[in-house]
Amino acid sequence: MKNATTFILVFFFGIYFSFAQNKTCDCKSDLDFVVEKLKAMPSYKDQIKGEKLDDFNETYKTLASKMKAPMPIEACYKLLLQQMVLINDVHCSLTFNDTYLSKEDTKDDTKIIDFKTTDTFKNHPKTTHHLQTLKDQLTQKNEAELEGIYNYNESQKIGIYFSADKNKLIGVVLSSDLKQWEPGEIIFEATPKNDIKYNLYYYHPVTRIPGFVRSISFENDRLWAYKKEGNTANAELPIKNQSDWEFKQLNSNTQYMYFGNFSSFSKKNKNAFKAFYNKMKKDLTAENVIVDLRSNGGGNKKLSDPFIKLLKKKNVYILTNCFTGSNGEQFTIKLKKLKSAKHLGQTTRGIIAYGMNYGYNYNTPSGYFNIKPTDMDFSEYLQYEGKGVVPEYPLDFNHDWIAQTLEVIATENN
Repeated sequence: MKNATTFILVFFFGIYFSFAQNKTCDCKSDLDFVVEKLKAMPSYKDQIKGEKLDDFNETYKTLASKMKAPMPIEACYKLLLQQMVLINDVHCSLTFNDTYLSKEDTKDDTKIIDFKTTDTFKNHPKTTHHLQTLKDQLTQKNEAELEGIYNYNESQKIGIYFSADKNKLIGVVLSSDLKQWEPGEIIFEATPKNDIKYNLYYYHPVTRIPGFVRSISFENDRLWAYKKEGNTANAELPIKNQSDWEFKQLNSNTQYMYFGNFSSFSKKNKNAFKAFYNKMKKDLTAENVIVDLRSNGGGNKKLSDPFIKLLKKKNVYILTNCFTGSNGEQFTIKLKKLKSAKHLGQTTRGIIAYGMNYGYNYNTPSGYFNIKPTDMDFSEYLQYEGKGVVPEYPLDFNHDWIAQTLEVIATENN
């Protein structure tokens, strides 16, 4: 397990001594606090045993040895994340509490100029490549390659290329309409988790605050919010301007249901669920039903599972994409157990085996970080955590997914 630990300890941009910032913290106190919270989670109790326990403890000792003196807060953040990633729990998060630029600040040129005089800006990691040479090389990459030039909305062009050791993908700003960024600055690093999933250490495009997100799919030239230039195929995304509870009659024997989310925190959404469920009890009459769960981030099973009974005797065609998560994934698996159900589309997020009942979060002793531990155990789904639920019928990203599903239905009915 020592080799795995060594790899994790160089997981991010490099050892912390390369960072020089004004703000420092007692990282060891924060590490002890984070470990205490991690050990209380169901995911720790499920997973950290035997060799994994030895690895967890060895990592703790190694990290603690680096924390004997106050250190820059971003360096501390990266070390704390190295402890956290040993637990496969995508819901659990550690966020950065400090503020570099507010969204309002970014509208003020004076504040941006002031920010660019800080050590935080001056010591931000930059690519070692000659920028024009890198642009030229990335322009030549073909469609099948992950490397290339990507867009972040219409405000930035990002070059994505492999690190020298090929162990991660680096995103560097090539050009930016956001004045707080300059060409050559690194905006994220993506470390592969499995075939299509990556963990991202990133800087927020607007506020530049560091962050970390797990289990992000890299498919159809899309990595999270970054989309490759020249690829306009977006069939995996849900239909625009739909409500979160949508019903349509597509043809004489096929109906369509879209579930945007199953959140029970909103009274408005709970009322919408009740109205939709009552309507479906009367109107769900077709032999075939497309259940669209694209970009459904989850919620409460009380808002999802009642529909299983309504769909039990139907031919069910489940649509998911890489942003389908949490209870949206659990609902997918439950639907797949129906006798006449098929799963189409794209592999889901993989944020399924744990959850947050109360949503408690805690600031670390330094105040610079906030941990949101999990307290719900759905470990019967552990095989999908960080991997996602794979559809039996992957769909083409270049053509409308509803149309493709109707073609599957028509073929089966012939």
